[in-house]
Amino acid sequence: MVSGNSWLRFEGGSEADLVEFLAKASLRQPVRVILEGEAWGSGACKIVAGSPPGLDLRMVSLRGAPIGDAGIEILLSTPVLAATQHLGIERCGLTDHGVELLAQSPLWINLRELSLCNRGGLETGPLNVVGDAGALALAASPHLSRLENLDLWNTGVGDRGLEAIVASPYLIRLSSITAWGTRLSREGASRVKALAQEQWERRKVNTPGAALCWIHSDYDERIITYE
Repeated sequence: MVSGNSWLRFEGGSEADLVEFLAKASLRQPVRVILEGEAWGSGACKIVAGSPPGLDLRMVSLRGAPIGDAGIEILLSTPVLAATQHLGIERCGLTDHGVELLAQSPLWINLRELSLCNRGGLETGPLNVVGDAGALALAASPHLSRLENLDLWNTGVGDRGLEAIVASPYLIRLSSITAWGTRLSREGASRVKALAQEQWERRKVNTPGAALCWIHSDYDERIITYE
């Protein structure tokens, strides 16, 4: 456990360490849980889902961990993620079905950042197999209305899925989509960017919180940031 002035952070250790960390974490401080590597599977999801009620679990990030769709179901079985603002399921064996389960859950009233990518540099864990069906589910979700950043790096999402996300009547605060390594075509990128601008022009006067969505594609200069 790492404690700063305001955050409690868990990164590394064993399942037993994670259990102890969550049991002792103060309910008055926001908590980050970052689990990376193949040692973290569905057991870790059960531990996180069993966090004490009232815990301010602000960030949950699984990277290269083989949790699959079953792990998502476990995480969604409890209201503990209702405080989560950053959710990362990166190279964890997620499929469109898992994304659909996530999108249908009413837990995400506070979610600001969602990463479903196969992040460059991760060498463990089964690849996420996410395509347009998953993107369409996100676009149709009324529970993601506060989402600001969406990372789909190295997934199978293409023109149709990205157009649906940008056109979504629910994702009005979405300001950034990372679409590197996706199936977005050059022509599709132009259409999606034009659609984003059109949506912004239509919403900015009468829709509080509306944002211009920037699409970072293979046809733009890459600027890479890491947590």
